[in-house]
Amino acid sequence: MSSKFFRLLFLISLFFLLPAGGAQAGEPQIVGEAAVLMDLDTGRFLYEKNADRAMFPASTTKILTALVAVQNGRDRLDERVVMSEGAISAGGSAIWPTPDEEFSLWELLWSVILVSANDAATAVAEHVHGSVEEFAAAMNAQAWRLGAHNSHFVNPHGLHDERQYTTARDLALIARAALAQPLIREMAATKTYQLTRADPDALSFLVNHNKLLWRYEGAIGLKTGYTVPSGQCLVSAAERNGRTVLAVVLKSEGTNIWTDSAALLDYGHNRFRSLVPVREGDEICSVPVVFGSGKAVLRAGSGVTHVVPVDDPAPVRWQLRLERELIAPLGAGERVGTLVVHCGDEEIGQVPVLVAPPSPACRVRPGGTERGWCSEGSFC
Repeated sequence: MSSKFFRLLFLISLFFLLPAGGAQAGEPQIVGEAAVLMDLDTGRFLYEKNADRAMFPASTTKILTALVAVQNGRDRLDERVVMSEGAISAGGSAIWPTPDEEFSLWELLWSVILVSANDAATAVAEHVHGSVEEFAAAMNAQAWRLGAHNSHFVNPHGLHDERQYTTARDLALIARAALAQPLIREMAATKTYQLTRADPDALSFLVNHNKLLWRYEGAIGLKTGYTVPSGQCLVSAAERNGRTVLAVVLKSEGTNIWTDSAALLDYGHNRFRSLVPVREGDEICSVPVVFGSGKAVLRAGSGVTHVVPVDDPAPVRWQLRLERELIAPLGAGERVGTLVVHCGDEEIGQVPVLVAPPSPACRVRPGGTERGWCSEGSFC
């Protein structure tokens, strides 16, 4: 094989145009002071308004509370939790426990997500990490790991504290991680839940505060919030036609919190579409093998998903970068390079390039490694 021919194999660019969609729609007009819209699968932000402005999160804080609790107490959900005096006196939204009343950690999490119970959130924090302070430290550590670097938390419930703040972007990152937890996703999408309590007059029938579950097609959660300083807040998500979009609206006013959120969700579903230029296992090309009598078929070791406006023709370019000469024998599944995928001028992903299993036409000499032959599982 000539060196010139081999060098050509290092850069293979493939261009193609995808069909355009409908006419472009304008961005939604949001009353809320800060907002973002995210494509949940890719994590791509589709809309931003004051996305990095520090805001008070109110009870949207409880998304992170549930995430920390599930990650640290996944095997402890049946544990019984005795309500402390500190939990009972938390104030605000509550399930109104009696002194020393017991709940399972599972029941407390339902109370946190559906009715935003501050007493339940405090009890969760105390049970999982021993104190509100230690739990808040775990919340901050988790937020940092998720890339939410402009947030700080001092309590698990979101009652107003000047030291507790977040941003619309950070809250979206936290919410995306929370929805990746099946338990949280189930709770957030549930309209009602029945607690078991000894006192027949105690609050036991929980109704989710998120009205979008009744009003918006495909709504799957996630969490409301309100204090006077924070205004109306909502983190919402909706799934349609295999795509899920996530909206965060902070410091909206009155019923605008619902129209703001619905407008963002509509925008995400109607204005954007998924683009899948590469799927795992896709055949990329066939490449001659040095000292071999056949060609190695190269396949994508993973896929790439991107989101583009519906009216964007989305020109996609692939670049195959081989890491070395392909010399026999080559083992099936062996990584030999990287496929770099661009959409327009933007790089949207890098995919490992693997050697596919040999075809039946490949001449095989069991155990042989002589020139022109290959061993089982290798390309000739």
